[in-house]
Amino acid sequence: MGASRSHLRIGAVLTAATPIALLVDDPTPFLHLYRHHMRDLHGSTACAADGRELAAEIPDAFLDRFVAVTRERGLAGKFSIVPAPEGRGDVARGIADYGAERTRRWVRTAVDGLGARFDFSPEMITHSWAVELATGKLLGENEHDWSQRQTRATLTPYVARGLALLQEAGVDATGVTSPWFFGRDVEPEYAAAILAAQRQVHGRELSWYFLHVREDPAARPEVALRDGGATLVSVPASMDDLLWDTIWKHGPADAAAVGALADAFLTADGRAGRVREVLDAGGWPVLLAHWQTLWSNGHETGLAVLDEVGARVARALGDAVRWSSCLELAAATAAATAE
Repeated sequence: MGASRSHLRIGAVLTAATPIALLVDDPTPFLHLYRHHMRDLHGSTACAADGRELAAEIPDAFLDRFVAVTRERGLAGKFSIVPAPEGRGDVARGIADYGAERTRRWVRTAVDGLGARFDFSPEMITHSWAVELATGKLLGENEHDWSQRQTRATLTPYVARGLALLQEAGVDATGVTSPWFFGRDVEPEYAAAILAAQRQVHGRELSWYFLHVREDPAARPEVALRDGGATLVSVPASMDDLLWDTIWKHGPADAAAVGALADAFLTADGRAGRVREVLDAGGWPVLLAHWQTLWSNGHETGLAVLDEVGARVARALGDAVRWSSCLELAAATAAATAE
C-alpha cells in the first residue's frame, strides 16, 4: 500500500450518500493489549469479572477472519497498528517472542487485506509506557499522562516516531489515533504536532486524527488546523464502543444475543439504533470498536455483531450511506469548509 492508493480514494466520498465509517482501536500483532494494559498500568490480575483470565494472545487467524468480514460487508474506516506494543519489540523488527518474519506476515495481512478500504494509523508508540526517544527507554509514566504536559516541540518527534516505525514495516499511516485520550489537554499543540509529523515522515498535506467520542448525534468531522496549505481533520466517533461488555461475557453468544447487541447500532428494519439517530440528526455515523471487543476473549462475539451490523446497513440503508475511509472523511470535510 502506498500514498498513491490512499490519494485515489479521497474524492469518492463526495456523493449524495452519507458517509459511514468504522474505527478499530488497539490492533497489534499477537498481544492482547488490553490484558497487558490492565496488568501493567492498573496493577490488576487481568481477570474477567467472572474469574476467567483474559487471554494473553490474540491469534494471527483472527485478523484473517476480521478481513473476511470487512470484505463481505464492504466496510471501510481506519485500523490502528500499535508500532511497539508494550515496548516489546516493534512491527518493523519483530515483536518479542514472535520473531520478525511472523510479525511481518501479520502486518502484510493487514495491509493487503484492508489497505484498499481502511486507512492505517499508529496508536502512538507503545500504547502503554511513554518512551524516551533518544534511548528507547520506557519511562515510568503512561503515554496518556505524559502527553498532557507536552508541547508541539516534544509531541512532533513522538508522533513522527510512531509514523516512521509503521513506514519501516510497510504501512502508510494517513492519520493518527490517540491511545486513550493522548493529547486531549493540549489539543492545539497536539494538532500542530500531527501535521508537522505527517509532513516530516510522509510529505502529506492532508491528514486526520481520532481523539474524541461525541454524544451529539449531529456531530461530524471538523477541520482542526490549516497551516500553509496543509489541513488536519478531527474525526470523532459518533458512539462509544457498544461491544465493550463482550470482553467479560462467559461463553459464545447465540444468534439472539448477537442480534440484540446489533440492535444498539441499527435494528434489522433500520428504524432505530445509534446509526439511525445519527443519520436523522444529520451527522455522519462513525462506529467505534476495539480489537479486544471484537475478539471478545476468544469468543469473537464482537466480530459476529459487526458482521450482522454490516449486513443490516447494506439491507436497510442501501445506497443512502457509503462506507468511507478516514482520509475520505477528511477530504470531504476539508472541501466542504474550504475558504
